[in-house]
Amino acid sequence: MSFPEGPTEAEQSYDDSHDAVDRAPTDGLVATVLRAIRTHVETWSDRYVEMRVEARTDRR
Repeated sequence: MSFPEGPTEAEQSYDDSHDAVDRAPTDGLVATVLRAIRTHVETWSDRYVEMRVEARTDRR
């Protein structure tokens, strides 16, 4: 059996780019953990640099 090349008509007609609904849950354990991980990732590099500078300046 041979399959046609490219997307089917159903795939071509479906466009969800205008969908503005946030489907991710904002409450609960998973959302809380993900929020904490994002915050850590965003602030980790700045905190690391501050710790290194503090460690170098305290020795003198």
